[in-house]
Amino acid sequence: MGTPHPRHTRNALVNEGWALPVALQPDELLSSWLARAALTQGCDPLVLTGSIWPSWRVWARDPDRGLSKAQVDALASVSGIDTSTLHTTSLRTTAATIARGPLESYAIWPWILAQGTRNRMRHGGLQYCPICLKEDGKPYFRRQWRLAWHTGCVKHGVLLADRCTHCHAPLEPHRLSAEDGHLARCATCVSDLRQVDTLPVVESALTFQNTADDVLTTGVGVYGTTQLSPADWFELSRYFLTILRKASLTQSGKLRALIRELGINSVQLNPPATGLPLELLPVGERMQLLSALWRLLSAGPEGFRAATHAALLTRGYLHHTKQPVPASVLTLLESLPGQIGIGSYPARDKSGAPRSKQTVMRMHARLLRRMNAASR
Repeated sequence: MGTPHPRHTRNALVNEGWALPVALQPDELLSSWLARAALTQGCDPLVLTGSIWPSWRVWARDPDRGLSKAQVDALASVSGIDTSTLHTTSLRTTAATIARGPLESYAIWPWILAQGTRNRMRHGGLQYCPICLKEDGKPYFRRQWRLAWHTGCVKHGVLLADRCTHCHAPLEPHRLSAEDGHLARCATCVSDLRQVDTLPVVESALTFQNTADDVLTTGVGVYGTTQLSPADWFELSRYFLTILRKASLTQSGKLRALIRELGINSVQLNPPATGLPLELLPVGERMQLLSALWRLLSAGPEGFRAATHAALLTRGYLHHTKQPVPASVLTLLESLPGQIGIGSYPARDKSGAPRSKQTVMRMHARLLRRMNAASR
């Protein structure tokens, strides 16, 4: 994908567009389309993007977060696709609808899977439905597969996959080579991503997923009889997730009692191995959390209030110093005994005493995660 040299007098007659136009598939990610376009032209994605943006290392960043105007213009001129259509492949609009402030203030965009980029390597951030890829005439990755609340395929009722089942590497279609031919291959071991066994997705996690999609589509979320904006609804969901994760860290106590009062299976509510934010968790751990979250949300304000009183909770259990209390539950919180903020986070122990088993296990899980990424 070279550029004609400017000294040649008839360079103006050379068409710099792609020899084989590649149309966008429904809901296709920009990164998926770029990788697919490269393989269609018979070159590696790195070669194609290097010809479009010679001074920009696109794969060392996350192109699905959006492109600048100059970058979109350059892409439109070679692909033949208009700039407004190219903008629809970005995750920016979705993220801006959910976020409470400017996206530039977030290292990790809320509710958008983070890739954990290191040069061209990824820790994760992309998932897929094996059956959808199998049914695709031209396999591609959807925008919805970058959303953190998506854990299952609505069409096929199966759990999404976020790693190659053969080598356990994350999905990195931008690292495929021209010889691979299509996107349904693992870039690390070249196994066919479609030839895997599937698992059913938990129904309540799928219900939460569909509800969250509806909130984005309609622009209205509902909690009890209160209508919320998408940003407020997702903030409320994040608040309840924090309660669930806090409850999962204890085997007994009042938060566990709250979980049981809400009909959530406390045995299946395990803390994420790494303790990382939702956007960095593997799909199986997110599915369990979101399944419990749906049960908590669907109880509504009255059901939540009754459960908090039955579990004898005080304000300190439901208030977190690092996260504001959503307005939709503030009245409920004020009805509980105790003081807000007391005992929410214990002070860090600087005495040199041994760390807890749970803390050590988390550190070990994070170390393994880094080692696995470094070994590829």
